[in-house]
Amino acid sequence: MRPREKLQALGLTLPEAPEPKGDYVPVVVHRGVAYVSGQVCRLGDSVITGPVRADTPEKTLTMAATTCVLRALSALEQAIGDLDKVEKVLYLRGFVYAEAGYEQYSKVLDHGSRLLIDLFGDRGRHARSALGVAGLPSSGLLEVELVIAVRE
Repeated sequence: MRPREKLQALGLTLPEAPEPKGDYVPVVVHRGVAYVSGQVCRLGDSVITGPVRADTPEKTLTMAATTCVLRALSALEQAIGDLDKVEKVLYLRGFVYAEAGYEQYSKVLDHGSRLLIDLFGDRGRHARSALGVAGLPSSGLLEVELVIAVRE
């Protein structure tokens, strides 16, 4: 199944490609590698906000990670024309806005990692970093960056 078909089977759709909120581009493709700028968990005009706490519902973490990954893939698709050109997801970096003492950053990113693997199979398996931060734009709970190998 193609990535778009897998999205549909999962009951997901790509949002409209996000516009930059500053002086940068959403995606840079250089020598077959796409670098996707950080995407905060925005849903339309609202944001899934942090900080993450020990009692933050799992559903909220899943929604934040899914939203970030879908936004990143939307930007990627706009840049390369078709998600079928994804050769390999190389790297996922996540920034988790969490309260002091929270240490389960990887748990938050697991939801995004699973989605990439669900969409791309073994091509979606990637290296990853999960970092805790004191704040993110619009108090977003999560921001993710992707590095993707693409077919020319």
